[in-house]
Amino acid sequence: MKMICDFCFRRCMIEEGGWGWCRARTVRDGKLEDRAYGHLASAAVDPVEKKPLRLFLPGTETLSVAMEGCCLSCAFCQNHEIAQSYHGGLPFVPPEDAVRYALENNIPSISFTYTEPLVWQDYMIDTAKLAKDSGLRTIMVTNGEFSEQALERILPLIDAYNIDVKGDEGFYRSICGGSLRPVLDAIGKITEHGAHVEATTLLIEGIHDKAMIGMLGEELRERGVNVWHLTRFFPAYRMAQRKATTEAFLAQMLEAAERSGIRYIFPGNSCQHRPLTCPHCGNETYPENGICLECGKLIDGIA
Repeated sequence: MKMICDFCFRRCMIEEGGWGWCRARTVRDGKLEDRAYGHLASAAVDPVEKKPLRLFLPGTETLSVAMEGCCLSCAFCQNHEIAQSYHGGLPFVPPEDAVRYALENNIPSISFTYTEPLVWQDYMIDTAKLAKDSGLRTIMVTNGEFSEQALERILPLIDAYNIDVKGDEGFYRSICGGSLRPVLDAIGKITEHGAHVEATTLLIEGIHDKAMIGMLGEELRERGVNVWHLTRFFPAYRMAQRKATTEAFLAQMLEAAERSGIRYIFPGNSCQHRPLTCPHCGNETYPENGICLECGKLIDGIA
């Protein structure tokens, strides 16, 4: 007996006892199962800005949780130890315990992050339902390779997203083993739904260029994205021998991105700080925790 897993864009057909592409989903006794539901590969309390989210609950902490696995195979994966391999024997943390910990420690949100939550969305959905019932906010940090069915399940449960937009279609196919189109389609539906969205592009010098960034900026703006993080690459995984992206190259890409008309563009993994125009007072400002230093109001987003 074969079953279709609709957790991501791949829609794997899985045989009894077999595995999906991500190696996180199997069929056992005619039912689809997660490889290790609730066995967390990582859990930490982070500043929400680390997700990165600059204009969602700025200045607060978030409880970050992750299981192992991913539906892409990015050569530059920054968390490949837990995203691209399985170790087993990890601690079991039921959804109730994660929510209880956030509530007892006055942490206003739970983030599903570090690896790809799409491949362990059963756990994310169960936890998010409890979190929202308890008054907590929910955050998904994702590569955005949703299936239509997964997006329908997840949309009512997630308040804010940071979505990786990695490059053009050639970049996805040659370096990530994925596709740009499902990501852009999902972003459009998420912004239409009214959730908070920030996008992130990890810049690899010598691969990304102004034309690619210009194209991505137009696609994001057309889909209602107002916040875009351009982040420096550092050597990792199968790109461990490649040089780190320089500050000078980042500056060039930031200038190209600004021409897209996206309102808020932030540098990441960088010593650069760029002023933003406050929509309330009209002054250029270097916001702290999303707050305009000139008028004291939240620049935009959700406090």
